[in-house]
Amino acid sequence: MQSYYQATRNFEINQPSLSGDYEADVCIIGGGYTGLSSALYLANEGLNVLLVESNKIASGASGANGGQVSGGMRKDQFYLEKAFGFEKAKALWSIGEEAKYHAKDLIDKYQIQCDYKKGIAHPNHKKRYCDESKRYVDHMIDKYDYKDMVYLDDSEMREVTGSDTYFGGSYDEGEAHCHPLNYALGIARAAISAGAKIFENSAVLDYKVENDFVKVQTQSGSIKADRVILACNGYLGNLEKRLTSKILPMNNYIVATKPLDEETVQKINPRDIAFADSRFVINYFRLSADKRLLFGGGENYSKNLSKNIVPIVTRPLEKIYPFLKGVKIDYAWGGKLAITMNRLPVFTMLHNEKVIAAQGYSGQGVALASYSGKIVSDKIIGNGDTFDIMSKIPRKSFPGGRFLRNPSMKIGMLYYSLLDRI
Repeated sequence: MQSYYQATRNFEINQPSLSGDYEADVCIIGGGYTGLSSALYLANEGLNVLLVESNKIASGASGANGGQVSGGMRKDQFYLEKAFGFEKAKALWSIGEEAKYHAKDLIDKYQIQCDYKKGIAHPNHKKRYCDESKRYVDHMIDKYDYKDMVYLDDSEMREVTGSDTYFGGSYDEGEAHCHPLNYALGIARAAISAGAKIFENSAVLDYKVENDFVKVQTQSGSIKADRVILACNGYLGNLEKRLTSKILPMNNYIVATKPLDEETVQKINPRDIAFADSRFVINYFRLSADKRLLFGGGENYSKNLSKNIVPIVTRPLEKIYPFLKGVKIDYAWGGKLAITMNRLPVFTMLHNEKVIAAQGYSGQGVALASYSGKIVSDKIIGNGDTFDIMSKIPRKSFPGGRFLRNPSMKIGMLYYSLLDRI
C-alpha cells in the first residue's frame, strides 16, 4: 500500500542511476536527511559532491516517519545529566535545540512547503509517571531557561488528546511537526540547485580506502573520492562492519485514516498538535493537512517490512480511541530506522578520517539528521567543534554484536512491551 506521504508529495525527483566512473571531492552514500543536507552544504561550499542512493531519494525513514521535529536528544536531560554530567548534557541539549531551529531555517530559506506546525505533547499512559514529568518541566525552566514547555494535568491532557487512556504530561510549544517527505524533497531540490549530483537506484556494493582516495563501487559504476560520508542509518547493512554492532535497524509502522469529520477532529486534536506518548514501544500521532489521523505504533526487527501493517497499528490506535474502532484506513506503510543501545547517535571518523559517519538517531531524526548534514559538512571544511562533541558520546555495541543483536533485542522488546501493559 502506498504511503500517505507519497500520495501527497509536492513533486517527484527523478535522477539517473550511476553508470560509468566518476571523481568527486566527496561521495555521500545515502539519500535521506543526513545525506541530502550534507550534499546541500558541501555543494554550497563549492565542492564537487556526488550522492548515491540505493533506491529513490528519501525512500527510507526520511520519507516515511512521524514527522515530529523534536528538540534535544532522544534521551531526556535527566538521563544525560546522570550519564555525562551537567555541562556535557547542556551541550547536547544545545545541539538538539540548534537542530530544531535549523529545520525551520531550511524550510524558510528554501521555501519548502511541508505543512510545518508548532507543538508536540507527551502524554503519560501511567499515572505514576506524572510526578517525574512535572519535575522535568520545572527542571528545564530552572536549569535550562527553557520556557516553551509546560505541564498539563490529567484533565488538560485528556482534553488535548481526546482520550481517557492518558494522564498528565508535558507540552512543548517549541517543537513542531511536518510532512517529512516534502521536507526531504525540498532539501534534495536545494542540493541539486546548489550543484550536487544525485544518483538514484545505485546501491553501493563496497568501498575501498586507498592511500589518498576512497573508491566506491556500484553495480554499474564507481566513484573515486577524497572523502566518503556514510549516511545510511537503518540501511547500512554490512557496508561498514565496524559500525553494524553499534546500530540496530528497526521497522516502524504508520497508518492514515480517511479524512475525519470536524466533530471528530475537534474531539481528538483540538489544538492540531502532535503527540508522542510515554510507552517504551511509543505511540505517536497527529492530524494531516487534510484532517486524517496519522498514527504510528508497533515495531519489529525483521529484515523486511511487514505485509500486515493495518492490524499492527490499529490495535494501539483503537485502545487510545475506541470510538474510532473500524475507521477506514486509506494508507499503511513502514520505514526502517536505526536505534542505538543508549538511543544517542553515532558520529565517527574511520580510515584515517577518509570516511565520516553519522547515524543511529533512534526515532528522532527529522531535526537531528538534517542538522547532522551541516555538522558533518562543517567537519569536512574545517569547523569540527560540534562533530567532535557528538563523536565523544559513548558507542556501545548491542549484546551479541552484529550477529546476535536482533534476537537479543526481540527478547528485550517483549519485556518492555509487557511493562507498557502492566
